[in-house]
Amino acid sequence: MMNYFDLIFSNNSILRILQKQEFSKLKLNGKCIEFGANHKMTRNFLDKNSSNYISVFSNIEKKNKKFVILDLEKKIRHRIKYDNIIIFNVLEHIFEIDIPLKNLNFLLKKKGKIYGSTPFIYRIHGAPNDYHRFTKDFLQKKLKQNNFKNINVKEMGVGPFIAGFSLLRGCLKFLPIIYNLLLSLSIIIDCVILFVMKNNPRIIYPIGYIFSATKK
Repeated sequence: MMNYFDLIFSNNSILRILQKQEFSKLKLNGKCIEFGANHKMTRNFLDKNSSNYISVFSNIEKKNKKFVILDLEKKIRHRIKYDNIIIFNVLEHIFEIDIPLKNLNFLLKKKGKIYGSTPFIYRIHGAPNDYHRFTKDFLQKKLKQNNFKNINVKEMGVGPFIAGFSLLRGCLKFLPIIYNLLLSLSIIIDCVILFVMKNNPRIIYPIGYIFSATKK
């Protein structure tokens, strides 16, 4: 169930709040690697001090010497294999994603799993470039083409008003009272729409997607 309190009072973007809520449901173990890891460790999804799994962090930038440098756009020959791969908010910054998906599959142990997320109704955010907004159908097909199975893609969001509001966050976050009031109103309207609209608005107006798949 969605935590609306976090949605209203967190300082993070709506997309990130939803991603964190979904990530918290995962039960990870073994050796896990997070791609696109932030050098501010508190911004990462994996817990570096977890007692349930071993955390490894990767970024193509060389700011943190403890990070594993892996370029997903080039063929990887990394010998270490992982039980789980975390890749949130990365694939939209890669122009051609087939080689990266093949690399991710290669890095997994047998029956290893990938957990990822990409934005959809979300502002442009270059890092340094922002190329894509993937649909559920696209993610399902691409993962299947690149030797993944047990593919599950889930929409994140509430409805059109929250999706629209998330685009305005960059402007409204400096007006906290107005921000909280408008966001609360958007949540209420979307919840009403959910009950009266024939098609599920969460499916039609996703802020982003979260997906999982297992190596074949």
